[in-house]
Amino acid sequence: MKLSPRGPVVTRADIERGLRQLDLPAIVEVHSSLSAFGWVEGGAEAVVDALVAVFSTVMVPSFTYEAFAPVPKGVFIERNGLERGSRLPDEGRLTFHGDMPVSREIGIIPETLRRRTGAVRSSHPTESFAAIGHGTRELVATQTIDDPLAPIRALTDAGGWILMVGADLAGCTPIHLAESVAGRRLFIRWSMARDGTVFPVRVSGCSRGFGALEPVVAPIAREAKIGNARVRAYPAGEFVRLVANAIRRNGEITMCASRCARCVDVVAGGPITRA
Repeated sequence: MKLSPRGPVVTRADIERGLRQLDLPAIVEVHSSLSAFGWVEGGAEAVVDALVAVFSTVMVPSFTYEAFAPVPKGVFIERNGLERGSRLPDEGRLTFHGDMPVSREIGIIPETLRRRTGAVRSSHPTESFAAIGHGTRELVATQTIDDPLAPIRALTDAGGWILMVGADLAGCTPIHLAESVAGRRLFIRWSMARDGTVFPVRVSGCSRGFGALEPVVAPIAREAKIGNARVRAYPAGEFVRLVANAIRRNGEITMCASRCARCVDVVAGGPITRA
């Protein structure tokens, strides 16, 4: 194996071989870190090439945090993960559009897949998904501004798998679906339409404490090593069921810190809205 200053040189063929060793079904939702491999010959393009060669349907989060709008003046919702009068840390006052780049925190691999010919993207302004392959238009079309996790639910119903490619559970969106299954409500944030009006959207909460769930899902994981990257795969339906049950038993298992407003409020059940 060739080496670079960042570690082993990983090729598309290496990635394909490692993914095939997992022996997964055809539909996957992927969370990834390019740097976790070491050095990939061909970069993110090679990773996406490998994913679409192995799986018939590949979905990734294509979130755009820059599309948060400021909290409307005079609006305060209890247990909504925001202190009264606070600003959203990521608010960019930008209007979402289909070609808006994926936020840097989500990674270069999702952005590379989003740009691929044939890729389809949902239209949620801050928590969209992009997918490529068989049935992707129907998959992402399930999403609405009030139900951003619908594509994960659809993937779960289709027998799909969650694929963590060099990423840890802090970046695992299906855990937010498990939170909903356990009875937690999504937060309310705001985005801006093209005409300048601001409208509410539902969004998921803090994920920094999700690493504590590793022992919960470890028994159902399939694992491989590709370069330096630890790759884990989980059957989505079983994964969501196990995590939801763990949250019901111990709501604080997902908390990153006792001072995190989003964690405190979601453990309490999420926002309180009144008709």
